[in-house]
Amino acid sequence: MEQQQAAPMARNRKVVLREYIAGRPPREDDMVLVDGGTVALRVPEAAAPAPAVLVKNLYLSCDPYMRGRMRDFHGSYIPPFKPGSVIEGLGVARVVDSTHPGFSAGDIVSGMTGWEEYSLIDRPEQLSKIQQSDIPLSYHLGLLGMPGFTAYAGFYEICSPKKGEFVFVSAASGAVGQIVGQLAKLHGCYVVGSAGTNQKVELLKGKFGFDAAFNYKEEPDLTAALKRYFPEGIDIYFENVGGPMLDAVLLNMRTHGRIAVCGMVSQNALTDPVGIHNIFCLVPKRIRMQGFIQSDHLHMFPQFVSDMAKHYRDGKIVYVEDMSIGLENAPAALVGLFSGKNVGKKVVCVSQELKSWDTTQVKHYRDGKIVYVEDTSIGLENAPAAFVGLFSGKNVGKQVSVSVMSFDTGLLFWLLLLSSSSLCFGSELDIQCLKSVKRSLIDPSGILRSSWKFSQDGTTNSICNFMGVICWNPDENRILGLSLGSLGLQGQFPRGLEHCTSLVRLDLSNNSLSGPIPSGISWQLPDLSSLNLSYNRFSGEIPVNISEMTYLYSIGLQHNKLTGSIPGKFALLSRLESFNVSDNLLSGPIPVALSKFSTSCFSGNQGLCGVPFDSCSTSYGDYSIGIIGAAVGFVVGFVGALYISHCLFFLRDAPALRSVF
Repeated sequence: MEQQQAAPMARNRKVVLREYIAGRPPREDDMVLVDGGTVALRVPEAAAPAPAVLVKNLYLSCDPYMRGRMRDFHGSYIPPFKPGSVIEGLGVARVVDSTHPGFSAGDIVSGMTGWEEYSLIDRPEQLSKIQQSDIPLSYHLGLLGMPGFTAYAGFYEICSPKKGEFVFVSAASGAVGQIVGQLAKLHGCYVVGSAGTNQKVELLKGKFGFDAAFNYKEEPDLTAALKRYFPEGIDIYFENVGGPMLDAVLLNMRTHGRIAVCGMVSQNALTDPVGIHNIFCLVPKRIRMQGFIQSDHLHMFPQFVSDMAKHYRDGKIVYVEDMSIGLENAPAALVGLFSGKNVGKKVVCVSQELKSWDTTQVKHYRDGKIVYVEDTSIGLENAPAAFVGLFSGKNVGKQVSVSVMSFDTGLLFWLLLLSSSSLCFGSELDIQCLKSVKRSLIDPSGILRSSWKFSQDGTTNSICNFMGVICWNPDENRILGLSLGSLGLQGQFPRGLEHCTSLVRLDLSNNSLSGPIPSGISWQLPDLSSLNLSYNRFSGEIPVNISEMTYLYSIGLQHNKLTGSIPGKFALLSRLESFNVSDNLLSGPIPVALSKFSTSCFSGNQGLCGVPFDSCSTSYGDYSIGIIGAAVGFVVGFVGALYISHCLFFLRDAPALRSVF
């Protein structure tokens, strides 16, 4: 019997719940990121009797209902989390291995998964396949996911809207509320929303198209505020918050009004929830108030997906997403929901892996954000010149030759060209890049050794199928990114990356790499937009010339052994949206341009000062005083010396005065 080849291994970090909470909102320290050890990238044989699916998680959803699962309460529609166990939630993932006939390696799926890098799904029937399109994958956790469907089912099924009715939405800038309001506008209703900051109020009116909106925190009398916005009363209330807002709404409802109770976020953390004082209004006004769960309306889901995708593509629905990068930021992302820090749907990106066509790039092209230039030569007779021109720089953009010939002859000609070019299985430079990376890294688990096989190794495998290699386009095999996190790699920063000339994303996180970050990283990777070197052992100073990598929007350097200061020139990185250097050995002032990032992005560095930490005024003030003192001393000394020289010059002919000197 032939022995089964050993499965590749990978590290698996996970977020677990420490213990149950009660009477308060969750805190970041209620959850902890732990090393789950290595996992085999294959469904274990122990799971063989029942079909199972092993997935690599790409995006995780942060939702208000998760706070209820952090309590020791078993009377809900979904059981609580278990202390010490991984937190669960909705996510988008890529199938790594499957024993279920409905799923194959490479499929993109959505469904309930763990807050970890790899999850074994023992109930794969709850997963849904995602057909990749021009809509970003993460939107399947919001716009086309549970929040979007909650808004759709709640508004159309529970609220039974009629054109011209008056609609009020609380928590209106959240994942559900923003969609409810826009659906109501499309239905011809008058819509008002409430939110907790003026920024969100402007978002509701300016981006989502609400007729009006207000900041409930600035309204001392909610009943009067609603009367001001709805002088004729409210027909439909989409309830998300509960508490005093619900009481005020009941007094302002019209006869035969409808209230869809989606959630009561203000009451979730209370051991003794606040009662409703104006519930009697249901009787004389004949108000229908109904709680609901989206899973009760799954018969509507196909229509929902069709309608919402069309509305989005037609520009009739606008969607706002608030994304945190990295599994280590998942606890803070979830906690932020309950203090109003998020604007829109909160999502955590665990892996920025893309396969085949990058749907985001397609969308950017259609939106006019990416311009593509093609240089076309006409006629078969010009094909050799077109090909040769590539190597003398004559082409401007992608070189294509259009010929008028028979199909068979043309096919043979282009096959001959392709067989001698680098487009068959990867460009020559990209292959050289991957070979150099493979040689320079120590690969104890053998993942790269078993996956990265080149043509001389006896395979005809495309580099786009290599583990961790992300391509721009499967037809060209040009490398977009390298996602080599959690592979147990050792050694120093990989060599040869300068040959990956189209590389824009590099993830080496959660390995055992050490040594300095190369000072020439800016010329090696000039077009990089995302750099993740977190959870390694890199040492030395942060290279100043990273500031020259002007396309960077995300830098992750946390949990290393980096020393020195944060380069002040990082202020030049105008596109930077995510930055983390926590848990290193850094010191000195934090550049002002980086003070927009939270304290957690800099914590664990004993020597850092400035915003968002304590001021550097004392130590650096003394330094400044010393500089000023030295400057003053120099000026005084210089003037004194000049004066004495002047006196000595003019006293040469004054014997009486000369004797004094």
